[in-house]
Amino acid sequence: NYASGSGTNTLTFNYTVASGDTTSDLDYTAATSLALNSGTIKDAAGNVATLTLPSPGAVYSLGANKALVIDGNAPTVSSVTSAKANGAYSVNDTIPINVTFSQTVAVTGTPQLTVETGGTDGVANYVSVSGATITFDYIVASGHTSSDLDYTGTSALTLNTGTIKDASGNAATLTLPAPAASNSLGANKALIIDTTGPTVTSVSSTTDNGAYNAGDTINVSVTFSENTVVTGTPQITMETGTADG
Repeated sequence: NYASGSGTNTLTFNYTVASGDTTSDLDYTAATSLALNSGTIKDAAGNVATLTLPSPGAVYSLGANKALVIDGNAPTVSSVTSAKANGAYSVNDTIPINVTFSQTVAVTGTPQLTVETGGTDGVANYVSVSGATITFDYIVASGHTSSDLDYTGTSALTLNTGTIKDASGNAATLTLPAPAASNSLGANKALIIDTTGPTVTSVSSTTDNGAYNAGDTINVSVTFSENTVVTGTPQITMETGTADG
């Protein structure tokens, strides 16, 4: 739109970039792009100005005289994954979570990603950015649990007073793929969070009922609530009178 310059030979028009506008070298649309829009452009004698512009890209055109790049496209999240191997993780394990955008981004402050970990949600803090990928570190805390780690929802990525922008200054759209949907953390990885230790559910024996003498071996079976891994030589103290076994 016209802004200033009446009475001189140079008129100034202001173009405000709108969301979604994009061009690698800003120019007008055609030689006929300058329109009166119910206004007038005349010289001091009242002669109506010829409005024909230099052809776009030709000598004296805006495109030839300037190199103005228009990027009104905000970065969007394309996928979420992790470099951590699939498997089960427990207290104090660190799980890096990578959020990749549609274009290169820059980060300030400490954005956060909230992950679904049962009664208390976990928080992954910003660590680094490389090109279009931002890495967040989630440290497993006591009480956290998940059969397939994912974030809490499409709005789980927050700025936390920081910023995520592209090279043109467009603020990134933070909407994530829906949890468990294509390109989500849950769909891309199989990360189990388990901070609850196995508990004993029963104690029995495969040895037949009956009386046994010195030297006999009695099998004792201890069943836990989940599969266990044993190192060393754990023991059970048996009640056997004056000298426990």
